[in-house]
Amino acid sequence: MRTVKTVLITVLIAILIIVGIGAWKLYSSNTVYQNQAAATALKKAKQSYIFDHVKSVTSFNGTDAYQVIQAKRNGNKMYIWVPDHPKKAPFIERAASSGITEKQAMQKLADQRLDVKKIISVRLGAIKGNPVWEITFLNSKNSYNYVSFYFDNGKEAQRILSL
Repeated sequence: MRTVKTVLITVLIAILIIVGIGAWKLYSSNTVYQNQAAATALKKAKQSYIFDHVKSVTSFNGTDAYQVIQAKRNGNKMYIWVPDHPKKAPFIERAASSGITEKQAMQKLADQRLDVKKIISVRLGAIKGNPVWEITFLNSKNSYNYVSFYFDNGKEAQRILSL
């Protein structure tokens, strides 16, 4: 009886170790991929744009995939959208001051009085070559929702509710 219990515990521990190693490898490979994509985007951006300091690089996977660089040029905050596939989508550059802020995008969402239980993310992206703020949130039914506002004028660009 004791032997069966020992074997079961040993098997469970081995399974947990294997699952843990697999999860770590998956996490590591995703992190390496994201870091490589960010480095490639920075290299591409430096070929066409001038900036002094990079604050962050985030990925966006919508109708077109972009790496969005938040940088500074002469002390002014700017954004550069670098497409993962330049033949399919354009490069985009904007001064942060030329469009709506993250806070203004959040206010536009609030003004729509949608069923918002929890904000998941607010990030820059692009839809059909136009920069947007995409807000991802959960509603009271725990369904994912996406609302995007054009960066340039704040008008609603896209709404995908209750996924």
